[in-house]
Amino acid sequence: MFVSPIKEPCFFAPEVAEITPRDRLVLDWNDYLQLFEEAAGETAIGEASVAYLASLNAAAAIQARLPDARIVMILRNPIDRLFSRYLAARDSGDTASFKAWLDRRVADGKIGAGPIWPGRYAVHLQRYRASFPAHQVRAFLYDDYASTPHTVLRDLFEFLGVDPAYPIDVTRRHNVTMSRRWPAVHRLLRPLRRLVPTKLAARASPWFVKPRTTKPTAEERVRALDVYREDIRALETLMQRDLSEWTA
Repeated sequence: MFVSPIKEPCFFAPEVAEITPRDRLVLDWNDYLQLFEEAAGETAIGEASVAYLASLNAAAAIQARLPDARIVMILRNPIDRLFSRYLAARDSGDTASFKAWLDRRVADGKIGAGPIWPGRYAVHLQRYRASFPAHQVRAFLYDDYASTPHTVLRDLFEFLGVDPAYPIDVTRRHNVTMSRRWPAVHRLLRPLRRLVPTKLAARASPWFVKPRTTKPTAEERVRALDVYREDIRALETLMQRDLSEWTA
């Protein structure tokens, strides 16, 4: 298996350039192909761009260039995902309560953008199934990966046509979501970041951040569920899977 050395090149979702610096993306086809130039006969070759899931155009764009592609989705509880987006907004200075923040986003009613849209998994899965045969699209649940990672990895490897018994170390967590210990201090020091050497900033970072442990209250979870209830029901039908833990 060969995976692009750059995570989230977002070539098939160029609209991301509207909110992400272009120098972090790979938007030229020849540049995109160069990401895989070191691949040497691997059975599975791919990349991971989260933006493809919610993009209105990515499914058709991938199908046009790579009609035999295998599409993998790992779906997190949409309520937890949305609350995580809220915490990120709060870390950036938004002082609204979760309910006020969510009410504002619902009022926006944006299709294809905003923090609510990515969590409409049934809509996104249907879009990919409309572009690819069913046997080329596979959706997994993050809950399953968290509880039985080796089972999910074995199923994933079988789907990709690689050795399902290949050993993977799942004892170490990567990309743990962090929050700022002192948001107000962070905002005050932000203008000085460009003056601090990269190595020094990396060494100091653990002092200013900590693993995020904040969870939504029961009331906040119910409010978010109002947004996603119908989509979760549709996803249950599409996946033929009981998702009652998401709606409890």
